[in-house]
Amino acid sequence: MVKKPVDEQVMVVTGASSGLGRAVARLAGERGAKVVVTARNAAALDNCVAEIERAGSEAIAVPGDITDRSAVERGVETAVERFGRIDTYVANAIVTVYAEAERLEEDELRRVWDVNFFGVVYGYWAALPHLRASKGTFLHVSSALAYRGIPLQAAYCSSKAGLRAFFESARVEEQKAGSGVAISLVLPGAINTPQFDRDRQKVGFQPQPVPPIYQPEPFAEAVLDCAEHPVRELPVSWGAQKLLWGQKLAPRAGDWVLRRNGWSGQHTGEPKPVGGPDNLFDTLPGDPGAHGRFDDRARGSTIWTRLRLMLPKG
Repeated sequence: MVKKPVDEQVMVVTGASSGLGRAVARLAGERGAKVVVTARNAAALDNCVAEIERAGSEAIAVPGDITDRSAVERGVETAVERFGRIDTYVANAIVTVYAEAERLEEDELRRVWDVNFFGVVYGYWAALPHLRASKGTFLHVSSALAYRGIPLQAAYCSSKAGLRAFFESARVEEQKAGSGVAISLVLPGAINTPQFDRDRQKVGFQPQPVPPIYQPEPFAEAVLDCAEHPVRELPVSWGAQKLLWGQKLAPRAGDWVLRRNGWSGQHTGEPKPVGGPDNLFDTLPGDPGAHGRFDDRARGSTIWTRLRLMLPKG
């Protein structure tokens, strides 16, 4: 089901103050889309809007916490009031806690689910009537970890797995209704974003994405491709595809690998105090931008995903 070209679309992007959301919003603006950006960090959102406007397109920032349903609805309403419709809603905002499952506090686990699960569902509920009107796309930036739980990430992985099941239900419902709304999940691998300096961690070391690590820009390209040609589920990067195949074909082998490497693969070995500032409950000051600290290790393209996007969509 082919949608409008990006340069004719109105897009809402959550978590657009930094990381992949920032890269998606900026690239969408560079390609001519009108963009509404949301996140908690108002100053960083203003900078994102300025980047889009310098590229020659239009954007507006709607600061707010995605766990506040009224704030999510305000972002949707602003898009419709300012630009007349919504063609693609990109649900991207996340938080996480690096800790073994038994060490998670109840309020931490609830917060991860409030942001990662309910914040996305609020967006779906708010945007759906407008997406039905435009025959648009609800695009969730999920994770390959929606299929494979890993050590230290029980909160994050479970929230992503829950949403994958939620949207399997919703997708069939929209198909049955003949609404024309596409529901597309992007399943990224490891991305070089600032989140790894801002996540709550209880391991005492600097977190990192599990290598191989990629820059956010090729992942943003994949997101925008799905906005035009929605894919039911799109693994982004060879690392993500390997994980999905491994979980399907040999999950016990995955257990063995994770027992050996699941802890060390998620940190740099650089000590980091537990209890330092993090963005779990409140945003941190400053504009972190789209890239994290791993520029020297991050790949600028993913041949696997480029080849995958050349295949027939569906």
